Amino acid sequence: MTHFVGIDVAKFEHVASVFNSVIGELVIDSLHFDNNVKGFNSLLSHISKLDDCVVGFESTAHYHQSLFNFLTEKDFQCYLLNPIQTSRFRKISIRDAKNDNIDSKSIARFLMISYHDLIQEEFYINDLKELCSQRDSLISESSRQKIKLLTYLDRVFPELESVISKSSIHSKAIRAILKVYPTASRISKVRIDHLIKIASDASGKKFNSDKIIKMKETSKSSIGFDSSALALKIKQTIETLEHLKKQIDEVNSEIENHPIPRQSPLHKIDGLNSIEIAYIMSAIINISRFDSIKKVVAYAGLDPVVRQSGTFMASKTRMSKRGNKMLRYALIWAANNVRLHNKNLNTYYLKKRAQGKSHYNALGHCAVKLIRYIWFVLHNPDKEFIN
Repeated sequence: MTHFVGIDVAKFEHVASVFNSVIGELVIDSLHFDNNVKGFNSLLSHISKLDDCVVGFESTAHYHQSLFNFLTEKDFQCYLLNPIQTSRFRKISIRDAKNDNIDSKSIARFLMISYHDLIQEEFYINDLKELCSQRDSLISESSRQKIKLLTYLDRVFPELESVISKSSIHSKAIRAILKVYPTASRISKVRIDHLIKIASDASGKKFNSDKIIKMKETSKSSIGFDSSALALKIKQTIETLEHLKKQIDEVNSEIENHPIPRQSPLHKIDGLNSIEIAYIMSAIINISRFDSIKKVVAYAGLDPVVRQSGTFMASKTRMSKRGNKMLRYALIWAANNVRLHNKNLNTYYLKKRAQGKSHYNALGHCAVKLIRYIWFVLHNPDKEFIN
């Protein structure tokens, strides 16, 4: 890139400066323009003549949004810059002086210096989004296959779920048995010690023989029918689930080694793991995009829907679920883990449960509190976070 446009935004008037990286000089110095269409076109008339332009805004309040959208629609490459970083840069380069003219120049210079990092960050965030999306797809497919497996088992061994729990059916030990002996009829004909050995070998430890004994005894009087077609479906579904598990593990490993979650200050929040951080950061991208905690809450769809008609105001509300589904899922999932390590958050969770809220509803409230923690840590990466 040759020309770096720094824009200091305000409510009524913006200031732009343009730095040419080839000659090392400002080519536009403190251009003032109004925060309206006429002003935007005035800026456009100046920068459209320049080759290889990239535009940087210091993200403060919401005043940049209209101009950002205007320039993006004109095919300009635009970046929101973290005001904490630009403030540090300003203090280093021009001591403590601060006014709109100086700000636009320092933003242009900061953009030029950090441009490579911004491109790298954009690449990393897109890469992370792809990984999180792939993980989401694999988990969704795994859930579908688990439902299929239970449906098939309901026909060949309907009593199985009442003998051992649904979660146990999806354990390595039980799947290993079902892979070889998929129907009640086939299980009933096998020696108990052989079944226990299969289970123990699959789980890597001595398996609880009580479950296998119950399973064997129940199979003898099962009303399920033996079907070669369903037996094959069960075997192949289990193989599919094993393959999906391997793929999920591979994606998890990639995410955990990705620079964004690995280097994130969010690790300061006890209970927040790399996978959760990856989901959160791939959705938020940059906390500077949001000018308040409420905006993040709304973006996640965790804001309440208020039902009101005339003088009527509903006593109960529900979360809107209008925002980013992946972020909402990650925050609620993470809130459950964080509350187990954070006394304040767990107390808040128990308070909501005592008020009659369901587990999921209470976690939704905890997720909003977690956003406050995230907001603090991302805005104050150098400060200590007390869990």
